[in-house]
Amino acid sequence: MGALLWESETLLSLLLNAAVTLLVLALIVRISLSQPGLLFLTFFFFFYCAWRLVSVFYIDVFGPIVSEQLERTIGPGLAAVPLGASHVLVLLMLLVSFHPQRLKALAAASNFKMSSFLPTGRLDLFNLAFWVILLFEVALWIEMLTRGTIPLFSKIERLDYSRQFGGFLHGRLMDWGPMLAFQLGLLFATPVLRGARFDYRFGALFGSLMVYLLFVGHRFSSFFLYFSFFIMPMGSIVLGRSKAAAFDNLAFYRMLRALWLPVAGLGVLVLGALTYSYTVVRGAESELLQAKLTQRLLVQQGEMWWMTYERVFLHGDWNAPLAFVKLFLDPFNPNRNSTMQLLMELGLPIERAHALLDLGVAYTGGWPEVLFELGGPVNGFILVVLSAIMFSEFLFLVTRCIVEQRYATCFFLTPILYAVEVYLTSGMMNSFIQLTFMTKLGAAIFVYVLEDRWRARLMVSASPGAGQAMALEKEVTP
Repeated sequence: MGALLWESETLLSLLLNAAVTLLVLALIVRISLSQPGLLFLTFFFFFYCAWRLVSVFYIDVFGPIVSEQLERTIGPGLAAVPLGASHVLVLLMLLVSFHPQRLKALAAASNFKMSSFLPTGRLDLFNLAFWVILLFEVALWIEMLTRGTIPLFSKIERLDYSRQFGGFLHGRLMDWGPMLAFQLGLLFATPVLRGARFDYRFGALFGSLMVYLLFVGHRFSSFFLYFSFFIMPMGSIVLGRSKAAAFDNLAFYRMLRALWLPVAGLGVLVLGALTYSYTVVRGAESELLQAKLTQRLLVQQGEMWWMTYERVFLHGDWNAPLAFVKLFLDPFNPNRNSTMQLLMELGLPIERAHALLDLGVAYTGGWPEVLFELGGPVNGFILVVLSAIMFSEFLFLVTRCIVEQRYATCFFLTPILYAVEVYLTSGMMNSFIQLTFMTKLGAAIFVYVLEDRWRARLMVSASPGAGQAMALEKEVTP
C-alpha cells in the first residue's frame, strides 16, 4: 500500500509539473504565432524563461540529481509550478500592455513620416552613426590583434582574456555591448518607417561584432544576448506599425525572409564556437562532455530556483530584512549583482561562495528567486506582478519611441532597457538604486520631454494638418 501511495504521489507530481511546463511553453508559442513582433521584442525573456522552466522540470522529475556547482543533490519536487506561475503572470501582462486596441491607437498616432517634417540638407544621423561605430570596431580589432594574444587560437577562456589581456576598448564592449547591439538594430530597421529598406550597413557592423566575439573566446550566451537586443527594434516596428494603413506588412516580412542567410551564418558561428570550446579549449575534459553538457543545459539553469523553492516553499525559511540588507545596504561586492551574491551565500558554504565571487563567478538565475526571498511564498507573487507591469509597460514605451522615430529618447532609454532586461533574468536589483542609474533615468525623462516639444513645434510649423496627428499621438499613453 505504501509503495502504491508513493507511486501515486510521484505520478501526480509528474502530471502537475508537466501540465504547468506545457502550459507556459504553449502560451509562448501562441503569443509568438499570433504576435511575431512580441516574439522579436521579448525573445531574450521568452528563450530564457523556457530554458529555465525545462531545467527545473528536469530536476523535479528526474531528481535527486547531483549539482556540481552546489555540491549536493537537488530534486525531486514541484518547483516548476511556482516558477511557471511567475512566468505566466509576465506573459499575461505582456498581452495586456500590447493589447490590439492599444496597438491600433499607437499605429494611428504614428501614421506619418517624421522625415517629411525635417528640412533638407540636414546632418544625416545614420551616416554619422555608421562612421562612428565603424571607427570603434576597426579600433577594437586593431587593439585585439596588436596585443599578441587571440583567445580563439590560444585556447583562452573569455573571462581570462578580459581579465588578463583585454584592452580599454574591449572592456568598454564588455560593459556596453548589448546596448550597442540594440542601437545597431535600431539603425538597421528604422529606415522601414520612412518607406525605405533595411540599412544593411549596420547589419554588416553587427556581423563584424559577432566575429570579434568568436575571436575573443565567447560562446552561446554572448551571441544570444547580442542577437536578442539587435532584433528588438524590429519587433517594436511590427507591433507599432503593423495595424497602420500606410505600413506594408508583406514587404516587411519579405525583407525579413531575405535575411535567412546571415541568420543561418550566425547559427553556424555559434555552433562552431560551442564545438570549439568544448572540444579544443576544454579538450582535456572531452571524456566528461556528456556530463558537462547535462549540467550546463539541464541543471545549472534551474538549480538556484530549486534552492529557493526548497527554502521558501518547502521549509518556509525566508528572511526579508536580511535579504533587503544584503541586496541594497551591505552586499559582498556592491559593484556586482547583489541578488546572485545573496542566493549563493544562502545556497553554498559562505567561504566557498565568497571565494567564487572573488573570482568573478556568478551562477545562473536570480529572477524570480529574489522576489520570493523578499516576500515569501505569498507576497512574492505580488512582487512578480509588479515586476511584470514594470517590464511590459517599459517595453511598450520603448516601442512607442521607436515607431515615432524618437531617436534621441531611444538612445537615452537604452541603458535603462538593459537594466530592466537584466533584472528579468538575473534579478539584479541593486543597479536601480545607483546614482548612475538615477542620472540615466533623469536624462532619459529630460530628453523625452525635450524631444516631444521639438517634434510638436516642428510639425505644427511644417504642416497645418499636423495638429490632428499630434492630438492622436497624445492619446497613446506611454
